Amino acid sequence: MPLEPTNQHFSIDPEGKQVVDLTFASEALGLPAADGYGWAQFEFGDQIGQTNRYIIARKLGWGMQSSTWLARDSMSVYFNRRTENSDELTPHFDSDRKFVAVKALTGHATDLHERAFIFEADALRLVSQLPTPHCTQLLDQFMIPGKGSAGSHMCFVMPVYGGDVKMLVEAQKKVLPLPLVKRIVLHLLRGIAHAHERGIVHTDLKYDNIFFSTTMTPDDIEAWVTKEPSRRHAPEASHDGVVQAAVSQPLPMISEDEAMRATYLLADFGSAQPQGLPANHKITSPPLRPPEVYLGAIWNKPADIWAFGCLGRARHLTTRGYVKSNIFELVTSKHFFRYQRNEKFGLDEKENMLYQMLLHTQEDFRAEQLRVSPKAPEYFDGKCQLKKNPFMINWPIKARFDELKVVSDEEATEIVKLMERCLRLDPANRSTAAELLTDPWFSGVE
Repeated sequence: MPLEPTNQHFSIDPEGKQVVDLTFASEALGLPAADGYGWAQFEFGDQIGQTNRYIIARKLGWGMQSSTWLARDSMSVYFNRRTENSDELTPHFDSDRKFVAVKALTGHATDLHERAFIFEADALRLVSQLPTPHCTQLLDQFMIPGKGSAGSHMCFVMPVYGGDVKMLVEAQKKVLPLPLVKRIVLHLLRGIAHAHERGIVHTDLKYDNIFFSTTMTPDDIEAWVTKEPSRRHAPEASHDGVVQAAVSQPLPMISEDEAMRATYLLADFGSAQPQGLPANHKITSPPLRPPEVYLGAIWNKPADIWAFGCLGRARHLTTRGYVKSNIFELVTSKHFFRYQRNEKFGLDEKENMLYQMLLHTQEDFRAEQLRVSPKAPEYFDGKCQLKKNPFMINWPIKARFDELKVVSDEEATEIVKLMERCLRLDPANRSTAAELLTDPWFSGVE
């Protein structure tokens, strides 16, 4: 007897009408792309892509705009870009490439892509034309029809990666060695530098967007799939009828020793933008957002550098040189800047972000910068001071380390110097990613 969906919850609205609410164990399958949903509904064994090349094996994970699937590649030839002087596709033989990852955009995200609101496909092609181990590589791309109200799905085929740094931190259940933190951050910076060199601003730097390589061979993956068969959640009701989502089954987590040998790379270009685009819309999460975005000014590559610098605060370092969580988030579980109201001085969240920027950078906004920032008059007076005139205390970046007393002065000084090169109020004064690669903090890191 088939199981009945149990995810429907009934209530009565103020007008006395019955309202049906749906909850889902995983991504909300069967909800319309037109309403912002439309996740792909794959069956295990589905054949997708040109000539049905890719055979769906299991779901690796999902996010708000996509789901990612492990697939068998039925061909040993895949297409890659030439690395020099040409954008022509040429066949490349790789007898070991038997598994790939397929990222299927939701119907909603695919529609945004088709209307040129999402730059992901172009960004992936650009970083893949001159391959680097520190950015995700695009192997193939195609469109497939979806089921029910899901719309169509743009699919990106990539190598199989081991997971993301957020998963790595959560799985370790103990402090991460400082050399591992430095390795992750250095590899991330190399990925940022490559993206910037290719004319791409990532705009969404965070730890679930840093992937790491896997040491699993195709035979290892095949054995894992056989030992732990792909599974599905219980049936659920949806707009399109009863659905049954696949359980997310990421690759087995690597050990600490494997993590020290892994390659880390910049991933998820779903929010990426081309450089020089005169876009002044909001980017990145509020605690990592640079001042030029809060001020409504045009932003570019330095916006990524500011966000990278925010990922550079150390906290919970032990005297043995271990990191409890993540360099700023990788070296802490909290954001450097706090996106919250400041009741003491009557500052809302945005005003308080600008206030913290002034305190920690120990800089002032220059008149020239504020003149080209459309939203500056909301926050600053004619003397480049915050209109609400909060008390300016002495609170430099170094003071944040001194408060915690969990890292040596010598280590703190090195990290602070790196952060200070990134956290400059004027984007023109921030170091580039390429310049940061030579920072002394990375000395001796592979």
